[in-house]
Amino acid sequence: MNRLGMHMMLYTSEWTEPRARTVLERAKEFEYDFVEILIFDPASIDAAMTARLSTEYAVPVEATICGAPTADLSSDDPETVRRGEAAISRGIEVASEMGATLLGGPTFSAVQRYPSPPSQAARERITDSYARLADRATAAGIRLGLEALNRYESNFVNTVGQAADIVRKVGSPALFVHADLFHMNMEEHHLPTAVAEVADVLGYVHVAESNRGALGTGNTDWPTFFGALAGIGYDGPITFESFSPTVLGEEMTSLIALWRAQWTDPDEVAKSGIAFMRDHLQRSARSGAHHGS
Repeated sequence: MNRLGMHMMLYTSEWTEPRARTVLERAKEFEYDFVEILIFDPASIDAAMTARLSTEYAVPVEATICGAPTADLSSDDPETVRRGEAAISRGIEVASEMGATLLGGPTFSAVQRYPSPPSQAARERITDSYARLADRATAAGIRLGLEALNRYESNFVNTVGQAADIVRKVGSPALFVHADLFHMNMEEHHLPTAVAEVADVLGYVHVAESNRGALGTGNTDWPTFFGALAGIGYDGPITFESFSPTVLGEEMTSLIALWRAQWTDPDEVAKSGIAFMRDHLQRSARSGAHHGS
């Protein structure tokens, strides 16, 4: 059975000790297997505190990170690329220090609307950056992912196939594809095909509703997606991700364009989210067993 995670931003975008306690308490109460911590700035994360609370609540953590406009592997500016690689390198260290086994997210670029396509030179150069980062991840004992984002949040990796191309070119087992259903619903031609084509490198999955709200409240084809995961035998971690401006601060609300509140009670959404994921995993498993017989 897949490990099921809860994204910290169901409750907060600020990883302070009081808020971390709330997130870990709720994850334990609702029987999630782990909590995902989004690292905005590696220097701002208290890894020792996180490791201590993770042990105290007996709730493991995993981590994700994204680049920034001034620290961006997809940039044509060598200094911006250097800062991006340094930030991801420190993110790898922080993730390891807090006890995570992986660092996912859009490690290749900032989350923003880019004004033009990436250059071919940037695409060619990215392999070198990820080869070095893969070595650092291996040394730290974690794996490093590339999360494909929709066209309004990145111009560099918009499909899981594009992420897989980079992973395969580098050729390190430390790298993996991070699939996010919210972005896939916008960018992929056919969900089952997209999942099947990255079966060899898929290492982490975000499930999110089409409207960023509670699972089951949008127009996502859940049976098809969970069936696609079952079809490739995916047994890796799956994290529920949902956001609301009633919980997040103004900066994060603006970054991901949360102009409407899809929900106001994070407890209700978190509790229903894990039940929803378990139900669909069980259904897809039964369906697979039925077809197999």
